[in-house]
Amino acid sequence: MPVLPPAAGGPRAPELVGRAPELDALERALDDARAGTSGAVLVEADAGVGKSRLVAELADRARARGGTVLVGHCASAGGGALPYLPFVEALEPLRRSAAQDWWFGDRPGSGEPGLSQLQLFDAVAGVLAAAARGSEVLLVLEDLHWADGASLGLLTFLLRRLRGERLLVVATVRTDDLHRRHPLRPVLAELARLPAVRRVVLDPFDVDEMRRFLRALAGHDPDPATLRRIHQRAEGNAYYAAELLLAGPGRDGRLPSALADVVIGRVESLPAEVADLVRAAAVGGRRVRHDLLRAATGAGEDDVERAVRAAVTAGVLDVDGQDGYAFHHALLHEAVYEDLLPGERVRLHAAFARVVADSAAAGRPLASAAELAHHARRSHDLAGALVAGIAAADEAERLRAPAEAWHHVEEALPLWDAVPDAAARTGTTLMALTVRASELARTAGDPARSALLARGAVDLLPADAAPAVAAEVHRQCAAALWACDRDEEALEQARAAQRRGGEDPAAAPAVCWATAIAARCFLHLDRFAESRREAERALALAAAGGLAGAEADALTTLGGLDNLAGALADADALFARAARAAERAGHLETALRARYNRAADRYDRGDLPGATQVLDDSCAWAASVGLTWAPYGMQLLSLQVTASAAGGEFDRALRQARAVGPQAPPQVATAVGVVAARVLAARGAFEEALAALDPAWLDDPDEGLSAALARAEVLRWRGEPAAAAEVLVAALFSFRGVEHPSHLLGLRLGALAVAALADVGRGGDPLVERVRARVLDLVAVGQPRAGVLGPEGRAWVAVLHAEVARARGVPAPEQVTAWRAAVEGFTGGDVLELARCRWRLAEACAAAGLREEGLLALDEARRAASRLRAVPLSTVLEDLARRVRASASPGRGPLTARELQVLDLLAAGRTNRQVGEQLFMAEKTASVHVSRIFAKLGASSRAEAVSIGLRGGLLHSSPADQDRQDT
Repeated sequence: MPVLPPAAGGPRAPELVGRAPELDALERALDDARAGTSGAVLVEADAGVGKSRLVAELADRARARGGTVLVGHCASAGGGALPYLPFVEALEPLRRSAAQDWWFGDRPGSGEPGLSQLQLFDAVAGVLAAAARGSEVLLVLEDLHWADGASLGLLTFLLRRLRGERLLVVATVRTDDLHRRHPLRPVLAELARLPAVRRVVLDPFDVDEMRRFLRALAGHDPDPATLRRIHQRAEGNAYYAAELLLAGPGRDGRLPSALADVVIGRVESLPAEVADLVRAAAVGGRRVRHDLLRAATGAGEDDVERAVRAAVTAGVLDVDGQDGYAFHHALLHEAVYEDLLPGERVRLHAAFARVVADSAAAGRPLASAAELAHHARRSHDLAGALVAGIAAADEAERLRAPAEAWHHVEEALPLWDAVPDAAARTGTTLMALTVRASELARTAGDPARSALLARGAVDLLPADAAPAVAAEVHRQCAAALWACDRDEEALEQARAAQRRGGEDPAAAPAVCWATAIAARCFLHLDRFAESRREAERALALAAAGGLAGAEADALTTLGGLDNLAGALADADALFARAARAAERAGHLETALRARYNRAADRYDRGDLPGATQVLDDSCAWAASVGLTWAPYGMQLLSLQVTASAAGGEFDRALRQARAVGPQAPPQVATAVGVVAARVLAARGAFEEALAALDPAWLDDPDEGLSAALARAEVLRWRGEPAAAAEVLVAALFSFRGVEHPSHLLGLRLGALAVAALADVGRGGDPLVERVRARVLDLVAVGQPRAGVLGPEGRAWVAVLHAEVARARGVPAPEQVTAWRAAVEGFTGGDVLELARCRWRLAEACAAAGLREEGLLALDEARRAASRLRAVPLSTVLEDLARRVRASASPGRGPLTARELQVLDLLAAGRTNRQVGEQLFMAEKTASVHVSRIFAKLGASSRAEAVSIGLRGGLLHSSPADQDRQDT
């Protein structure tokens, strides 16, 4: 693997001063990476405090021990930076290395910008993972506060994917640049929650550190007056202090913006021709190409070289790579740029814009279209900015950076009315540009803005527009509204697309897709006959026009309709056919949708083996095309873990959950984390289960209910039913979801809430009836569109009725009937829930005297618990088995077998009511047994009866033993 040399730059202190704790933290992270625990560190501080110096020291140490160091810089260019610029720079050595296999080009393209970007992200992750197989890799991203949106998206993706690679990512962040609306702020908040991400914050130097720093620079200790002056004026900032030391003691005037005059003074002290070149370079950006700088200044080659050499010698510019220069510090660049006169700035931007435009026209572009748009805007050339902005969007789309493309189009839109011949210059229309902005906004993840822009495009649509144009604009609007779950409005726009397109052959693709969208809308609106009619029409139009993507979309909708109608085999076949058609056509998102629907359909009807087969195949396929983290890819992954757990494959579920990890996107991390927590709770690993639950999930409006359910499972199995009941009841009455399948969560919450209330003896509490009524309301309001509950829904309703019967203490035969229904509901479904229902059935059978049936249920539950390694369930089942055996054993001494059971429970400190509940008898009956024990043993109190029983060998165990068993 290549090892990069230290970055070029100006002089720096020969020793690192005052950063021992921070460097130790970074070296520990590097050690972890070397040992196979990947991670990331965000190094945060104000400009000039020493972030880059600290990271450079770490890079030197990584190189010294044979590691690979990759460095990429983010650039401040007013939105003109190329997407992924820091990654392009950092990965260039790997691209040049013959040892590195760049395999991204072998993957099938999706044709859909958002999915193509995901494939790119997945490929970059794969390249870094491959590079880290030989030695640890340190990836340094400098100046993250200037990163483009595409780079931030890629970084977030990588940090969520970190698992066992020997990779450490270190990014520097300039905190004084992070104003309240800075785009990096929400990204940093999201990254800080990832377990693999640490933060290192650098403080300014104190007086002693400043003294050591100045000594390292000057070679001797500063005198007290110099130390005091520099420390006070630099306020501990290392870069400011170095500038003050270089400037000498003669600049004691005011310091606007702390040191602007000192910084500018260094430029003003240069010869005029050198200062002019530095000012021109500042307009070019923090980094500027040599050819571009020379052409923009109009100077000769020799003059530029002499001026640049003087600026480098003075520490103002540094050589940057093979073909350009960079300002020695970001503050230096900013100070020089801000010191330019307004007319001077406009003139220089115009010169850069002219040179970039001419070079592009000649086929040898010296900068990107985004940079050209930036220079044109700053030079007030609105027409040039408009044309270049659209070209920049084209470039960004080619680079699979839809967010950047959207940014450029959004910047171009306000310029349109200010450019008289905008359509002629750009070759497009305002309406078409607005449609494009809408598509890009949806792809970039802002469906609300997409819908707003799409509505704006419809408003711009001329009444006499060509049928194909009108149909496409309405189709785009329908798709945008559909993505926002605005079904009625989406249907209206889809209908408009059909009307405006009519029979025009050129409008056929838009009409076909609009018809497919209409079918989806009708399905969501429970208008099944109309949905089927539109889906079949879309299918015919797709077949006639060779539109395989639309065909697959319509087939998926028809599959959903067949499923709701009970034609399960037909639905399964349609989903499979849709997936194949979409894959052949390269419509990968449609293929994922079809695959997910097929798996979810099998899961919902209780076919766990069939669902698992489809899920395993689909998750592997999604990974092979780099779309694991696409929306339907994530749903497939979540359902795969859920199905493994439900099928009793606990070890497999935990392996899958750990492979996903908490670094995954929030949607899948939460879903998988909740399943893992429930599995761990069932196995008695309570602390590990709670650790799998991010506390923030409980406050999340979408994920909080699932997280609450998992937390309640931990509490119940840990022997805290009262706390579990509180959590479950609160979650149930905050439940808002009524759409299938989310209503199943409500059914489960309610059934388990009643169970927890029964566990604490609150069967007579009015809350039990309130919970029951709430669940039945959810059943009525949240019925699936087919009109009947599926197997899982029916099973949870059966559990609800059985738990209500248990809580109310209805006669044992009635409880037996209720639990038989619950067992039947979960047969072939969730293995753990089936075992729990059999446990309760065995209890009810024991109380009803149905010994043979009870023992059979008990034996099946015990075998399932053993196979699952569900320790808490095994414990209660063994206790039940002992009680059942004891009830059939002969008595000891003067007491009957039943009285001996009661005496054992008295020794454990049970009340009469608790004795009755545990031995399936009324409290009054338990009281009669206690009175008979007192009479037979001649005891006047419980304590005396227990003491006599202990001395006479009538107890199975001592009270202390009982206490240990209870804990």
